[in-house]
Amino acid sequence: MKTKTNAVLIMCCVFLSVSCLAQSSASCSPVGTWYGGSDVKYLMTITPITGERFSTRAEVVLPLVLLGYPAWTSWSGEFNKSNRGRYVVQEISMYTSSTEVPPPANSYEVDAVRGSMQFIDCDNIKMTYDFYGLYFDLNKVPFVDPPDVSVDAGGIVETYRRMPSICPVCGSPAKAPLFGRKKH
Repeated sequence: MKTKTNAVLIMCCVFLSVSCLAQSSASCSPVGTWYGGSDVKYLMTITPITGERFSTRAEVVLPLVLLGYPAWTSWSGEFNKSNRGRYVVQEISMYTSSTEVPPPANSYEVDAVRGSMQFIDCDNIKMTYDFYGLYFDLNKVPFVDPPDVSVDAGGIVETYRRMPSICPVCGSPAKAPLFGRKKH
């Protein structure tokens, strides 16, 4: 009888622990500054738009000029909450292979990715991509028109960590900077 009681108590503790973890990640907000990625690293900022929609901007840490792109934009897009703790992510970035100003129309490329984001915990997220398309014709609409080149996105998984909003290693509290001339 005592063994059954202990087993029931252990199962209850496990169930409550799992449900508490699920609830805590479901109540996490993606708003903030994040760093990480996969082999290629990014710095990503997520800001609220309205309700469960968020704007995202990610800067790649990679010398793309070595890949033949002398100019490019950051990845920009949106996170839309789809269900408990999961978000649909869609982002685009634009590149040119030209150094001319303005670049010729046939030198542009728009890359588009879509995937899902979920919280590992409130300070860590995982993004898994299911679509990666390259568009060389700027008359095509990313995500609506078929891409000129489809990239297999099945293996692209990225993890990001939230930038902390506190600084225990900084020592004393931050002081407000002085701007302008000092008063006499």
